[in-house]
Amino acid sequence: MPHPLSHKKLTRSHTTLIDSAVDIVKHAVEMPEVSKVSLGIIKKLNVGKPRIKFLPITGGVKAIVRGNAYIQEIFIYTKDDKKTIAVLTKLFEGK
Repeated sequence: MPHPLSHKKLTRSHTTLIDSAVDIVKHAVEMPEVSKVSLGIIKKLNVGKPRIKFLPITGGVKAIVRGNAYIQEIFIYTKDDKKTIAVLTKLFEGK
């Protein structure tokens, strides 16, 4: 389950990702619009359907990624919220 990841745009407080968030974060850190990605804590939930939800924050968006049994918040600081959301949603739904 845990996926450690390292990139200059990632903050160092948390470095572990749930399975459903790996591709999202890997793609986000490569986007020129994104200046920083901060990984939040991971919580265990009952088994459910994977999905992604975006909420606005100052300077970007908060992605709430739900996997089969875990959920994780990811803070994505970007210059173009709409483009970032569109690209990452398409990527998540294309799995």
